[in-house]
Amino acid sequence: MTSPHPATSRTRVLQLLSEGHAALDVARRVGIPPSTVYRWRRSLDTPDEPSPARDRVQELEAELLLHRRTIDALSDVMPPKDVTR
Repeated sequence: MTSPHPATSRTRVLQLLSEGHAALDVARRVGIPPSTVYRWRRSLDTPDEPSPARDRVQELEAELLLHRRTIDALSDVMPPKDVTR
């Protein structure tokens, strides 16, 4: 399937995104739907080079796992409070 947008638009979009412009601003500036800009930006992410957001998600998942393990370890040492009051 071919894109209804010229190749120059995609090149311009990717250039503006790499310069740090927001996707919505780029879409307005180039005159294409924001969903297209987001899709083109996603196509830049390769498994070898994860996006900063993906890095942050992985960091938070690792932190969550650490907290869950800490809670499990503490629950073995410290019994839960009496909940039958």
